[in-house]
Amino acid sequence: MARNGGLRVIDGTLDDAHLVEESFDGITMWDVIEHLTDPMRELKESYRLLKKGGFICIHTMNIQSPLARLMGSRWPWLMEMHLYYFSPRTLGEMLRKVGFTVVKMINQGRFLHLGYLVTRIEPYSSLIAKGMSKMVTALGLKDKAVPINLGDLFTTFARKD
Repeated sequence: MARNGGLRVIDGTLDDAHLVEESFDGITMWDVIEHLTDPMRELKESYRLLKKGGFICIHTMNIQSPLARLMGSRWPWLMEMHLYYFSPRTLGEMLRKVGFTVVKMINQGRFLHLGYLVTRIEPYSSLIAKGMSKMVTALGLKDKAVPINLGDLFTTFARKD
């Protein structure tokens, strides 16, 4: 455990923390659920920990997005560290099985540094990537954050009734 800005921070899974039932108003899993060895178990534990009317917010990648289907095995989110992949349908069904009411699902992008974004072009065209990298660096834009929304990330909000 650590203290950070007056907040209690627990490193580990919800099970590791031994928390009291119905003690939270909200739980977030931002880029977490795809790394868990047993996502259903964590959802059940989240349900146990939330007060009635409490919310869970889960952000993950959408394996059924048009981009994921188009790119197939070249989709950049296919990584060894991701143990599970979800679509809005599969995640929604899991949440409903646990007892949550899905309130809203939205496609959501993120901000990426231009320098990082250029590196993602490398597998498709090293020539273009090198040229863009030189240009971005010369213009001092390597650390400039830009919004990117390719439709393959989504956020789900669900409530414990």
